Amino acid sequence: MCHGNINRSSAGEIILKQIKPDWEVQSAGVKEGAGGEKTTLKMRKALQEKGFPSEGIKSQALTETLLEWADLVFYMDSGNLKRLAKFDPKHSTKLHSLGELTGKRSIPDPHFSSGYEQHKLVVDMISEALQNFLEKGLPDKLQEDTVSIFGDTFLQGRIQEGDGNL
Repeated sequence: MCHGNINRSSAGEIILKQIKPDWEVQSAGVKEGAGGEKTTLKMRKALQEKGFPSEGIKSQALTETLLEWADLVFYMDSGNLKRLAKFDPKHSTKLHSLGELTGKRSIPDPHFSSGYEQHKLVVDMISEALQNFLEKGLPDKLQEDTVSIFGDTFLQGRIQEGDGNL
């Protein structure tokens, strides 16, 4: 998930659906009123150039129902994570930074960049992160950003699940 679901998270959905066509994948945006917009032309062009052709997807807003449905939720940056605090904390154990799977803290938002070079870099980062996830799984370390947003509820949930990596 990302801010508006028209660049990063839509690219993630498109890429993962092409890599793992048998998986159920959805993306969403945390922006108030997100929904109904198509993946931007710049992102579709970058995806095409990087080997992930698509007509794009229609954006949708993140909801409690989507969070209930999801087994795993990747967010793109700390701003996205902060907006997740309005949702039920029981979902906090599903939240993971996609950027951390590339060794970065976040996947930058290319929305306001000129041209589409930044979009191509974002496609590379998302593709790398998803490949790392498929090959290696999730990192063992606890994400401090998630703890700072959800606090003791998150830590308590992790302890109750038997996670010894605190």
